[in-house]
Amino acid sequence: MRYRLENPLASFADAVEASRDERQEVYRWLFRSRHKSARDNRIRVLLEVEAFLDVHERWQRLGYPFSFLVPSLATALGSSGDRPAALAELMGAILNDGVRMPTVRIENLAFATDTPYETRFGQRPNAALRVMPAEVARALRSVLSEVVSAGTARRLYGSFDTPEHALILGGKTGTGDNRIEQYGRGGRLISSTARNRTATFVFYLGENHFGTLTAFVQGETADAYGFTSSLPVQVLKGMAPILQPYVAPGAATQCRPPVMPLQQASVK
Repeated sequence: MRYRLENPLASFADAVEASRDERQEVYRWLFRSRHKSARDNRIRVLLEVEAFLDVHERWQRLGYPFSFLVPSLATALGSSGDRPAALAELMGAILNDGVRMPTVRIENLAFATDTPYETRFGQRPNAALRVMPAEVARALRSVLSEVVSAGTARRLYGSFDTPEHALILGGKTGTGDNRIEQYGRGGRLISSTARNRTATFVFYLGENHFGTLTAFVQGETADAYGFTSSLPVQVLKGMAPILQPYVAPGAATQCRPPVMPLQQASVK
């Protein structure tokens, strides 16, 4: 900051060159350990934090709803505390060839209809946002369809088919047995307290529909439950007769807004 104030016209390259000694001093602590393994571990921690910052920025573009990611093995395995609505939005981007569409909850409002004070509110046209290349989205759809045809959501396969048309389905299952565990010496488990249990299935149905179903039990009572992600899959299968008229070929779909190119998209 002092260099910036004293040299207001300096470029970033100038600042980097002028701070050479300071930067070396900052990182000198890494080499103060007599143990190479400890030093290498410190370097790995720094690299991991930077990697998670980059991952978080990429995830936010895809609809991740939180302001940070915890650099941990749990996050790397997918325990990132996501929200069902955000998962559904990501599935929508995959289904739409990598374009993230604006979320619409209310299409229009009308007040004082047929009076001199009649007022109507409608949507402003919003540009859709490309968040991944179309080729990536198509590859993801193909992999997700295998989860239904031959994977953990196999029981859903064929549930939405009719004699005239076979509907392509895809999705991803996930089960969370979330608890706090304490370990003693030698890796001995001392206590295990359930915090909640979750089971989620995020899916697409054909070319125009997608969503997510989540089963959730909060608190220590979650210990009494053993359901997995097969539960929301079975629920969706049971809803097939209700959803069939909406997902059948030829069902009405909304017009799509213009798409903002990938290179112009910004993280918000």
